[in-house]
Amino acid sequence: MANNKKPAPASKAPAPKVQTRSATPTVNPPAKAASSVSTPVRNSAVPKAAPSPKVTITHEMIAKRAYEISQSPQCGSEHDNWIRAERELRGG
Repeated sequence: MANNKKPAPASKAPAPKVQTRSATPTVNPPAKAASSVSTPVRNSAVPKAAPSPKVTITHEMIAKRAYEISQSPQCGSEHDNWIRAERELRGG
């Protein structure tokens, strides 16, 4: 007995697209300049700077700075010089 089965009908799915090469060759972009050097990524935490020790501002330090200010062309009254000296020494 001969097998007379008919082939199953073809599905209507679209045929896969075949990539073709273009007529013009692809040109790679120019390489970056050698000046940019890459460094490895740092995965560890950045250590915090140690806090600077507190400097105690003394009366003598303020008086000395106030005197220096009084000798400059930008001096003011004694009180103004004292306040300016305190502000400069305390970083304010």
